[in-house]
Amino acid sequence: MIKTTKMFLLFAVLTPLSSQAQQLITMSNKCFKQIQAGNKQNDEGRYQEALTTFAKVLKDCSTKDAKEDGNIGMAIASNGLKQYDNAVTSANSAIKAGKEKNVTAYYARSYAYSKLGRTEDAKADIVRITDLTKKNKDIKARAGMFAQLAHLDFQLNMLAEADTNLTKAITLDPENPAFYIQKGDMMIKINNYDDAFTAYDKVLELGKNDLEIYQIRTEARLKQMQQKYVTTDINELSKRMTRQEKTTACNDIKKALGLGLKNLQLDLLASSICE
Repeated sequence: MIKTTKMFLLFAVLTPLSSQAQQLITMSNKCFKQIQAGNKQNDEGRYQEALTTFAKVLKDCSTKDAKEDGNIGMAIASNGLKQYDNAVTSANSAIKAGKEKNVTAYYARSYAYSKLGRTEDAKADIVRITDLTKKNKDIKARAGMFAQLAHLDFQLNMLAEADTNLTKAITLDPENPAFYIQKGDMMIKINNYDDAFTAYDKVLELGKNDLEIYQIRTEARLKQMQQKYVTTDINELSKRMTRQEKTTACNDIKKALGLGLKNLQLDLLASSICE
């Protein structure tokens, strides 16, 4: 990363990012799911697939929210593919759709500008981000902005920046379980399962005991064991896992299955390791 880019990113860490379009309230369920799928593809670094998904969103969905989030998704994917001119074009469309108030779009454009060597343009976007976020006096909303910035950093594989911004979000709103899920997901990406489950445990402490968190936990447990024992074969996992590992995994698997999770691998694992 060039020095000017580092300077801009350091500055960006101090300026929270706004949440996207108030939970997509004007969007159809189909469009919402498409955007979720595209965001996941960006999270996993599958940028070319994300471009295809968000192109479909922009074709099929006509609401303001869809245009805003679809173009942001396109900008993120283009940045990931180092197609910075395309990222600028998509970010411009998102900024227009958001009536020049979408901080995420400005950040995506600033990143692209810095990579293109357009230093003054990148700096101007950071100044704009700062001006917009200073106006938001709602602490929880500001925390959400930091979390959104962390998510964008995460999608671009900027894990140190993501961790810094998410820590700021948690400091501002420590009772928000979504931030700890986000923290755990980040830790899973770098195979830091101890810290991931510490974060997921905090989610349970905060009272979120639904299918979502237990599905996250069980899938993370399965991935952890598959990596540790270098096999995806359920019978082999069952033979190699320690008694403590089986007990720990069973607690989450039984909860998830009891809450309605449908997953053949976990069904088989549960029948093999749970007493």
